[in-house]
Parts: sequence; C-alpha cells; structure tokens
Amino acid sequence: MPVIPFLIRCSLLSAALLFLLPASVARAAAGVPPLHVDLVDYPTPQANWSAFRDLRHRLEAGFDDVCPDTFCEGEYTDYQPLKLRCSVERATGRVNVCGWAFAASELRVDPATGALQRQQPTWLCHFPIGGGTTVAALLAAMEGPQPLFQRLPGTGETLFEALGDCLR
Repeated sequence: MPVIPFLIRCSLLSAALLFLLPASVARAAAGVPPLHVDLVDYPTPQANWSAFRDLRHRLEAGFDDVCPDTFCEGEYTDYQPLKLRCSVERATGRVNVCGWAFAASELRVDPATGALQRQQPTWLCHFPIGGGTTVAALLAAMEGPQPLFQRLPGTGETLFEALGDCLR
C-alpha cells in the first residue's frame, strides 16, 4: 500500500473519531485546557483542596446538627450527605453551579412475607448563588462555623433554605 493514501486514510479516521468524541474529550485530546473545572482544582489542580474540604466538613456537621429537627422528620429516617461539587469557569473563576448529593433510606419488614421493603431516594440540591459569583466570594460567604445559614452571593438565600426546598 502506498504511504500517502494510507496517511490520508489515517488522518480522516482520526478526524472522524474526534468528531464523535464528547467535546471535553476532544478538547483534551487536542491539548486544549478544559473550559470548566471543579472548584477544588481552581485555578490550579488541588489549589482549593483544603478550603473545600474544610467547607464540606462544616456543612456536613451543620447538616447533622439540624437534620433530626428539620429535614429528617419526614418519610425517611436515614439521610446522608454524599458528594459536594462546584463547577467553575476556568478562565474567569466564576462559579457555574454547586450541587450537594444526598441519599436517604427506609427499610421495613413486610409482616406477611418477612421480606425487607426498601425505599432509597437520592437528591441533588443546588446552592442558590447568583451569576457572576467568584470562587473567592463563595468561599468568603460560607466562612464561619454555620455555613448552612450564611447568605449566599447574588441571591441572599441560605443553603439551609435551599435544602428545605430540595429534600421535600
């Protein structure tokens, strides 16, 4: 097989594969930096790891404190906070969205059969933040021992209020 037609076919095949890949994978394959990163990795990988881990721990502690008298009085008895993530526009440092995943469970014994009946819902609760909120502004707004009750930039709402709406 002549070399030139083979190279042309390889180039066409590569172009076709890049077209079929998701945009993020295609950008990475082309050496183009991502448009968005996790807050932990803004502005560089792991740059906000300590601040974000501290925030997550304070949020989880706050949730554990208020859960029995608020969110956890409903249909389910075992609510657990799971992952917390924020998407940041890499070029500007603006936070696009923050979400906190939760799961709950309820197990009952069927009196007729003895089988376990389960309910295990999940939720993804979004932070109420305004457009243009920077990483620095978000982290500053959630400083202190009670981040669930801090007013968030751009909306004036609290995460506690958002969780009440989300976990119903």
